[in-house]
Amino acid sequence: MAEKILIVDDDPDMLTVLRWALSPIGEVLEAKEGWSALRLIQEEKPRLILLDVAMPGMSGIEVLKEARRIDPTAIIVMLTGLCDIEIAKESLDSGARAYITKPFDDGYLRGEVERLLECACKKSGAAAAEAESASGRPWRVRES
Repeated sequence: MAEKILIVDDDPDMLTVLRWALSPIGEVLEAKEGWSALRLIQEEKPRLILLDVAMPGMSGIEVLKEARRIDPTAIIVMLTGLCDIEIAKESLDSGARAYITKPFDDGYLRGEVERLLECACKKSGAAAAEAESASGRPWRVRES
């Protein structure tokens, strides 16, 4: 059975790019704003969530915190055009497994998603989070 991957981004072009990049990995669900994302997290229980930081209404950080409450086992990856160390720190401290800046290489993103899903299959709970932090790759910043 294919893993469910939820993409949350208010940019329709980004949703298209991410859907194309990740559809070979699993079943892709989409939300354009925070409240829709939280409803899908409750109803569909996606294994991995790609979450934009800057969205109208409910911010990505707010969605992250509520998503952790709804499903503490979901793998959450923050995607953003913001290279802000404070937001990255808050994201990771709030339970995100990775913080990836836009623009990103599709192959890199696909590889990271596959790696996170594979790691989660081998381990669960705190052991998976510990393995992720030991990998030394929680934050990827685009090269100039």
